[in-house]
Amino acid sequence: MRISAEWLGEFVALPPLDKLENTLLMAGLGIESREDERFELEVTSNRGDWLCATGIAREIAAMTEARFRAPSPDVEEDGPAIEGRVEIEIENPADCPRYVARLVEGVAIGPSPEWMQKRLLNCGVRPINNVVDVTNYVMLEWGQPLHAFDFDKIAGGKIIVRRAQDGEKLTTLDENERELSSEILTICDQSGPIAIAGLMGGADSEVSASTTNILLESAHFTPQRVRRGAHLLGFATEASKRFERWVDPNGCRRAADRAAQLLAQIAGGKVASGAVDRYLAPVNEAVVTLRPERCNAVLGLKIPPETQKNLLLRLGFKVSEVEGNLRASVPTHRRDIEREIDLIEEIARLYGYDRVPTTLHAGTNTAAGRPLASRLEDRARSAGLRCGLTELSSYSLSNQTMHERAGVDVNGAVRLRNPLSEDYTLLRTSLVPSLLEALKRNRGRRLRGFELGRVYLARGANELADEKRMLGIALCDAPPAAHWQETAAPVDFYALKAIVENVLREFGAPTPLLSPARHPAFHPGRCASLALGGEELGVLGEIHPRVAADFELSQRAYIAQIDFDALVRHISVVRQYAPFSRFPAIERDLALVVPQTVAAGALVDAAWRGGGQLLESARIFDVYQGPNIPADAKSIALALRFRAFDRTLSEGEVESAMVQIMSEQGQLGARLRA
Repeated sequence: MRISAEWLGEFVALPPLDKLENTLLMAGLGIESREDERFELEVTSNRGDWLCATGIAREIAAMTEARFRAPSPDVEEDGPAIEGRVEIEIENPADCPRYVARLVEGVAIGPSPEWMQKRLLNCGVRPINNVVDVTNYVMLEWGQPLHAFDFDKIAGGKIIVRRAQDGEKLTTLDENERELSSEILTICDQSGPIAIAGLMGGADSEVSASTTNILLESAHFTPQRVRRGAHLLGFATEASKRFERWVDPNGCRRAADRAAQLLAQIAGGKVASGAVDRYLAPVNEAVVTLRPERCNAVLGLKIPPETQKNLLLRLGFKVSEVEGNLRASVPTHRRDIEREIDLIEEIARLYGYDRVPTTLHAGTNTAAGRPLASRLEDRARSAGLRCGLTELSSYSLSNQTMHERAGVDVNGAVRLRNPLSEDYTLLRTSLVPSLLEALKRNRGRRLRGFELGRVYLARGANELADEKRMLGIALCDAPPAAHWQETAAPVDFYALKAIVENVLREFGAPTPLLSPARHPAFHPGRCASLALGGEELGVLGEIHPRVAADFELSQRAYIAQIDFDALVRHISVVRQYAPFSRFPAIERDLALVVPQTVAAGALVDAAWRGGGQLLESARIFDVYQGPNIPADAKSIALALRFRAFDRTLSEGEVESAMVQIMSEQGQLGARLRA
């Protein structure tokens, strides 16, 4: 909401600008920016009355104990009577409790005066012509959205407020044809819809240069109905923003009179005597009781009951005393006041939050530690940071297109019944799309990141989704640097593999088994599944070039995704430590020729099975294909280290262990390389 101090000064005496800024902040209005005497204000969703100059001025008056000078429209009705010429029909008062129409005839369309244009521009509204500018001006002054129809284009002079019929269409002022449904409230004449209630008028009844007779609409449309229409049609306006937050139904006639007064002044029109006012569901002032002692107990203050009463009176409430309590009649523009605690909040605002004492809560703390799940997540984050990764955070909401571009199946995804936008229509089933989006947003920069988040899989129709914690890791280089001192090592599959193994090592998990795998998101020859204890935990590898291109990545990208909940089942929370052996190790190298289909990890597992407790480590240090090796085979060399904790191993013990290791390797089709 943009507003100028010059306009506010019409309704209340203003303090200096710096004090005014503090007054607005203490009232609860956020100040996004200030340019000279113009303020950009952030209005909370429950205070629709702040979306106008008089509403903000009324609040300033209450905060500063100044007098609020409410303008009173003075309409000169010098035209024929409106009665019998305009008819209003409301089909459902629950959608539209009140509709006021005024008729102004003989207007001359042209530019509005300079003072009006200046005020509109200060509020961020573009001047159009004197008629449209008057409706916008009154909306900014009183918070009541208005609409001006070309009266001569309304068939039969009859306005009908009703729900649209499914399939009805209306071309709105922005020249878009809108298909309507029975959930959308419309303004119709005898030929059909001419406007969408609370949102936008229709092109067929708009004010043009040839318009001479204006029918002014000033109505109250219920917030739920306007919000539903805005959602279904996919757009919002300044009018709908106000209706969704509540527009005072008891201010409709005042706003219509004010607009008619201005049209007569600046457009030369004659105002028809009287107005058509259909108020079928009157809205009365809410009555809320306040216990002064309860107010003091909540705030920790000792505010006398008389002071509490005066504070409420400053807000324009009518207050009476009944059996030691205060009974407040709340004006209908303050729809947010419903309960006693709401009145207490108002007293705190006006009395001053800075006068509420700061106290420490007293009580007994029970001994409790952090939940295990939280501690394990912290351990994972710590491991990621120590590997040089940056923690990433992304939305749990996603959409089908992004999942499909990432090669991730959306079958079994939880879909939102009422999505906020097309970008957030389902709960993610994988971290891969989120990680790819992070790489895309950071393209051109070297990124090494991880995310610990949840994915969601649908269960039954009436069951909650299955939530899984997943750990994702993403690596991508920046484009080649032009500077000769650039020395960062490029990322590849093995860099990703090393990070994954380091993270698992942080949890005390055994070395995982990596096996060739295929996944639509990954390069077919550079993708591996990760398993522990026979259970598959995730996948890692290079992103498929097609997927990388879809996400505008020019460099190779590498991603790993690990089922964190499954990983936790394979670790021990209690860490066990053992002293180092004081005895020397014996090392052996083993060069094996194996079929191409045998994974290197399988050879390492076989070495552990054969080596028993004497084997301290086993690792691959060479893979060879070429001369002297059959075309359908490969040579893999293992480095083995043997050690006992209580003695120096003999040559015979090591040779016996090597025989057992070769026996296990032989079952995989391995033979010693000559």
